[in-house]
Parts: sequence; C-alpha cells; structure tokens
Amino acid sequence: MSEYQYYEFQTIDRPLTPKEQAEIKELSSRVKLTPTQAIFLYNYGSFHNKPEEVLTKYFDAMFYIANWGTWQLIFRFPKAIVNPKWFQPYDLPDAITITQTAKYIVLNIEIHEEEGLSGWVEGEGWLPELLPLRDDLLGGDLRLLYLVWLRVAPTLAGDALDEDPVEPPIPANLSQLSPALKEFIKLVELDSDLVAAAALESPNRETGKDSPLEGWLSALTETEKQKFLLKLVRREPHADLQLINRLKELAGAGKFTPQSVPGHRRLSELQEIANTVKEQRQERERNAARKKRNQALAALAPKEAQTWERVVKLIEFKQSQPYDEATALLKDLRDLAEQQGRLPEFSKRFEQLKSDYSSRPALMKRFRSIRI
Repeated sequence: MSEYQYYEFQTIDRPLTPKEQAEIKELSSRVKLTPTQAIFLYNYGSFHNKPEEVLTKYFDAMFYIANWGTWQLIFRFPKAIVNPKWFQPYDLPDAITITQTAKYIVLNIEIHEEEGLSGWVEGEGWLPELLPLRDDLLGGDLRLLYLVWLRVAPTLAGDALDEDPVEPPIPANLSQLSPALKEFIKLVELDSDLVAAAALESPNRETGKDSPLEGWLSALTETEKQKFLLKLVRREPHADLQLINRLKELAGAGKFTPQSVPGHRRLSELQEIANTVKEQRQERERNAARKKRNQALAALAPKEAQTWERVVKLIEFKQSQPYDEATALLKDLRDLAEQQGRLPEFSKRFEQLKSDYSSRPALMKRFRSIRI
C-alpha cells in the first residue's frame, strides 16, 4: 500500500494576511493555499514542520489523516472565551492534550489505530464537516471529548489509563448527536452501540431554553459596556460570545460551567451495556425486516400468477441481468409459498423450470442459490 498523509489547516476567526501566506508557502512546495486554508498532501515524504506549531501561529483548526492509522484534529481557541478547566477532566496522554500560549488555548486530539485504516483513505472534505465542533466547544459543549475518550480508552487501558478506567464527566445530550458529531463517529469508526450505552446516563437538556439574558445587561459596569461596544466596533472574533458568557456569569452568580454529570461507570461496564444495546438493536432490526418482508409478500400474493409468467419471460432473454431478476422473483415466490404452507407446489413448478432450462449453465448456477 502506498503512503498517504493529508493535512488541512483552516482559519475561522480571520483570514491570513499576505505576509502570513508568504510564510506558509515557505513551509512546503506542495502547499495548496488560499487566504483561509492550507492543504499539504503526501504520497511519499512528510511534512517537515510540527503541525501543532503551524496551527498555533496561523490557523484555528487542523485535520490530519494517515493511512497507517492516525487521525488528528486540533482546535485553537481565544483565551478570552474558553476556560481550559473545561477540557482538563478529559485530558489523556497522547490522545487529548491541552496547551496554552499567551493568547490561545490549543486542544489536540490524536487517535491511533494499530491495525491501520482499512479500504481507501481520503482526507479531503472531512474538516468542513467537523468545523462546527469548534463552535460547540467554544460554547461549552464537551460531547466530542467524551466520545474521544470512548474511542481511545480500550486501547489505552492498562497503559496511559487504569486497567478498567472510570469514564470522565458525562456531557448532556449524548443521545441527541449533531451532524458534526455523527461525522466524527463515522470518521474514527467509533462503535455506535457503545455511544448509545454511554448516552443512557447523559442528561437531556433543551438547547436555547436558558432564561433570557437581556435583563442582565444593566448589571454590566460602564467600563464593561464600553469594552464590549469597542470589541463589536472592531469586529473582534466572538465578541458576541464573550458578552453572552459574561451575562451568564451574572445570571448564575458565578463562572459559566459546561453541563455534565459525574462519570461513575467503568469501561467494562459500558462495554457490557453496549453488548445489551447491540442485541436489542439487532432484534429491532430483525423485527423491522420481518415486517417489511411480510408486507412485500402480502403485496405479491395477488400477483403470483403474473409473477410466474414474468419469470419465464425474463429467462427467455438469455441475458445476465434478466437472469438475476428472475432468480430474485423466484426467491420471493418461494418465501410466499412457505408463508402460505404451499412449498411443495412451488417446488414442483421450480423443478419443472430447472428441467426446461437445464442446458443453460449460467441460469442453473443462479437457481442453485434458491433453497427449497
């Protein structure tokens, strides 16, 4: 398998300056650059810079994927908005790390699949789907970090974690995942049944149902009002979110904290619950499939004679696709006969068909897939 490494950097809060673009071009001759994006693709060789440092200096988000089994997602947040204490309960060596500079908090998520990634690997198109996760984190929505813990805990247990680690704080609304979170689960191949198991103790909290904050505007000092007005006039990124967070502090008489409940289940407990969730899901799927099949057979019953005629017409085409369609119809007729207790009747007609067209090996091969 050839090597594949894909790096995509994205600005969100502001575009790159011409000077910054010139500096980024010096990083690699392979860069595909715009005022808001830089992409580096390698089928051999590698990026000779530290992605975390490049992001911290120029960008707000980065996505990396390598076909030997690595995913990396990094976000840069303005320190004025995000409290690093939000992320600390989910800190995992080599998986979730938080660093700080004078102006920024950098959240680095890195997941390694020891067996490598199966099938065709494509990096393009993922970061736009995942970018809403940054806004979620800015607003104190920590579901992404809990999902990362779920994904890496089985591989880190006994190494960076205890043999049977206890889950971190459980964020609200794990049972109501956003499109971006669903894309992340798909990307890193996280077991959806394990997510459903974890969600059983995740509190449901309606978004947008907080008490109105307008009434707390009068509680701002004159200095604060002038500060926020100046931020808005300067079009500083996230000035509105800074104001909202300050009003939340006033309304709650304290610092805003993300919604979660203490985690208490061990990884082994979650895995056992996930097995039960999987069995229940599979049973629901089987029942739904049976219901759908019964409905299809009920619709077929009045058209049974015409369907037999259709089978013969299809066979007479002496072509692959009609043969496939005829075989599928025969399977439907076989199931209908079994449902109605008329399987011997079907068997007799089917044996006659096989006798009539026994000189057609391609058709006979398909007929052997029909079990009586």
